Amino acid sequence: MKIRIATRGSKLSLIQTRIVMDMIRKVEPNVQFEIITVRTTGDVVQDKPLYAIGVKGIFEKEVNIALLRNEADIAVHSLKDLPSEISPGLVIAGFSPRDPPYDVLVVKDGDPDSILSLPSGARVGTSSVRRKAFLLNIRRDLNIDVIRGNVDTRVNKLIRGDYNAIVIAEAGLVRLFDDLKNLKIKYTRIAPDILPPAPGQGIIAVVAREKDTNIVDLLEKASDPKAKAEALAERAFLRAVGGGCHVPVGGVAIHIDDGMEFIAGIASIDGTRKRIIRIRGSSDNPQELGIKAANELLKQWNMKTANSYM
Repeated sequence: MKIRIATRGSKLSLIQTRIVMDMIRKVEPNVQFEIITVRTTGDVVQDKPLYAIGVKGIFEKEVNIALLRNEADIAVHSLKDLPSEISPGLVIAGFSPRDPPYDVLVVKDGDPDSILSLPSGARVGTSSVRRKAFLLNIRRDLNIDVIRGNVDTRVNKLIRGDYNAIVIAEAGLVRLFDDLKNLKIKYTRIAPDILPPAPGQGIIAVVAREKDTNIVDLLEKASDPKAKAEALAERAFLRAVGGGCHVPVGGVAIHIDDGMEFIAGIASIDGTRKRIIRIRGSSDNPQELGIKAANELLKQWNMKTANSYM
């Protein structure tokens, strides 16, 4: 059996592709792979923040087109990059074991390594509206500037002094550890009730054509069940809240004991207001928990917004 894999060509994307290949080999040892790299709008346009490009799914659209054109059999993505609805005829069929879903503050060795300890006016790099809004809620005196590029590119911009700190996904650092381990940097995890992660962060998603039932079944067998349940909860949350990369909203589902906890937050663009909620529910129906979290968050946000003008 041979499977053609469409993916972006960055170091991180290729590492994620190898993780998916290893997942599949555990249930189908004799499978052969062909990697097809695709340049996306997000890779090409590097001089604008993500929200200003004006294209939905800027890291996934062209990769998934390879499936629709039958140029590939599956596509590998960071789940957080997938919009709440993907192209008709495609389905998210595979979910990797989850790396840490949190955001982290990265600084050079010897520099202050927490949000509260950064000097006033410090330049912090991020291309995320969500990260910017929640950071400003904590520190209005920080200079939150746009940074683009792959994870290793962003880290190198930090090292050469373009920024005092950067905020990125911890999962990317974990996966790129071998490439970054000799660099003189350190990072601190940011708690989800301070900066709620992007839905799906830390999970690698595998997209296939819905009609290719043999591949869909193979990916389902290869998937991590806990990561799949958390992904389903967070995707349901994202659809229900109506959010995406243009909205300062985050949410993460975490398995606890025999159930699941959902932490979610929303903030105003300028960071002057935010709301964080925590709810618990059963992991047997993750979509229900995600929808419940979205409804509760929007309810409290709308109440808070109304009260702020009274």
